[in-house]
Amino acid sequence: MAAVDEGGLMEEKKNRNHRNDVTTELKQEAKVKTELKSDDWLCIVCNKRITSDKERFEYDNQSEFQFINPGGFYFDILTFCSADGCREMGEPTLEFTWFKGHSWSFAVCSRCSNHLGWKYVGKYSFYGLIRSRLIKGAALFN
Repeated sequence: MAAVDEGGLMEEKKNRNHRNDVTTELKQEAKVKTELKSDDWLCIVCNKRITSDKERFEYDNQSEFQFINPGGFYFDILTFCSADGCREMGEPTLEFTWFKGHSWSFAVCSRCSNHLGWKYVGKYSFYGLIRSRLIKGAALFN
């Protein structure tokens, strides 16, 4: 009889822990949504805030570019002055740069390490982020 009661108590505790986990998760989601703004750009994998439209950067009078890398991969790039949600990886290089005179290194999400684009340094310092690897904050509100 004790084993049955113990099993029942364990199941109840398990259910209570699950409810607490769900409640915590919902509270975190609500907090994220209240802190985000519709003009924020987020990592598509983990929804971390990466940057915002206020940080858009114009290079040669534009902030959107299309490039093909040496491997034949096509990228739609958005340029930003800063991207606080990114961290840089790798040694900067001028090899195959898309912005003349600007070295690049990888820019990854600081939370999940998803490759989001590149950090460029030269006459200007800016980020070129891959549009398909970002999601607009407004999308979370719809």
